[in-house]
Amino acid sequence: FVFSEGDPQRFRLGEAVAHLTYVWSASLEIANVAQPMMRRLWEQTGETVSLLLHQGLNRVCIAELPSSQPLSFKRGVGYSEKVVLGASGRAILAYVPDALRYLEGSGLIDAPQIYLDELQRIKSAGYAISRDELIQGAVAVAVPFFSGNGHVLGSLAVFGPKVRLDDQRIEVFVECLIREANLLSQALGH
Repeated sequence: FVFSEGDPQRFRLGEAVAHLTYVWSASLEIANVAQPMMRRLWEQTGETVSLLLHQGLNRVCIAELPSSQPLSFKRGVGYSEKVVLGASGRAILAYVPDALRYLEGSGLIDAPQIYLDELQRIKSAGYAISRDELIQGAVAVAVPFFSGNGHVLGSLAVFGPKVRLDDQRIEVFVECLIREANLLSQALGH
């Protein structure tokens, strides 16, 4: 790129770099604050624990503690997926105003009203579950966490193989996730 001194593109590039720097540093701060909550979840569940941040049409993994079990699932820090997919995405979208706008552009949802009804159920329950949705044989349980102003920032999730995650274990995970997500939200000023 070649920019002249008064070039408006140069200014926009500077704004973009400043924004990316802010997003990156804010993500690191949230990940640092979340470490005790994630560690407790990891110890209580023995499964992979992930912290996902809502970024536009996606959710991005900003921290992860992989399960030490031989049979486990992990996505890795930096993994990004459409926010309309998976338990961690739906746990976020259930609390986003006008979730329909995320569905319209995705091309992934065939029955928007059924999907919106599911988001309402998730909001009422406080958690989302997916089975075999993104990875065959995997179960994910996710809950949202919030900023000081009450906006949903992302989700905290536990992933594992369905051979270990029966309904009884999922109930225990939900309780643990809700407790730790509440502590994370409080630590972030909510």
